Amino acid sequence: MKGSKFIFFITLGFVLISGNVFAQELGRILSLDNAIPTYHYINNKGKKKKKKLEFVDHTYYKLGYYDEHKQSLWVAYLLTKEIVNQNNSVRSNRFRIDRKISTLSATSSDYTKSGYDRGHICPSADMSFSQDAQDITFLMSNISPQVHSFNAGKWKQLEEKVRYWAKENDSIIVIAGPILDSIIGKIGKNNVSIPYSFYKIIIDISYPDFKAIGFIMRNEKLSEDLIYYSVSIREIERRTGLDFFPKFNDNCAVQELETKSWDWGLKNSIKKTETIKTNKPKTNAKKAKKGN
Repeated sequence: MKGSKFIFFITLGFVLISGNVFAQELGRILSLDNAIPTYHYINNKGKKKKKKLEFVDHTYYKLGYYDEHKQSLWVAYLLTKEIVNQNNSVRSNRFRIDRKISTLSATSSDYTKSGYDRGHICPSADMSFSQDAQDITFLMSNISPQVHSFNAGKWKQLEEKVRYWAKENDSIIVIAGPILDSIIGKIGKNNVSIPYSFYKIIIDISYPDFKAIGFIMRNEKLSEDLIYYSVSIREIERRTGLDFFPKFNDNCAVQELETKSWDWGLKNSIKKTETIKTNKPKTNAKKAKKGN
């Protein structure tokens, strides 16, 4: 009996130590720079090819700009409890060309009378801790065409939920953007692509409870609870062609993170990806309004 107890406690100690080392390793990996994705697409011959997006660092957030679609395929930033709790700015609503983009971004006039909102990828409310930070969210490289009922509906609700999670988890990485595997059409003189769907990834980087969740939401009026649209990071990678944490593809800690379900505190909380509706969104949106 004593021998069995000894073996039990030795095994338990090994598991705890191994888990701690595992968590520490993952903690070192989970940085904003490491999360920056690479992009691959399938060419006409069915082969996977790597495409370089234009990388721009706007201090408060980073982005990968896709000139063919005149918008960013991803926007990434760090959000913390301290950042969310500060409100030191006034919303400007001054949408501007991003002159850091070598080919220049879309313009605000591309959206005028288009029927689509100037939808933020990095929400201005996430950057309200600083006037400069919030003003930069109105650069057109951070904007994508969104149906108003989507932009002011479930997308806004998810943005609010993300800020809540930043408070609850202390520090998170947020990565979001359009899914451009197919588009509704184009707007404006610069031919800005209208995405069918958008994605958002939230990664809790607060030691030791690392976790992640993704969302895919159609660009239309939605009515389901947010949990309905939740997916794994792997599913978002499959849909977008993006590879997050590209330098750590073979790391088992990252692989587990990319498939791990977010704890909503509910039974059977994460619905299977297959249940997500794939209906194309309606295009008869009302006239464009300034986005969130």
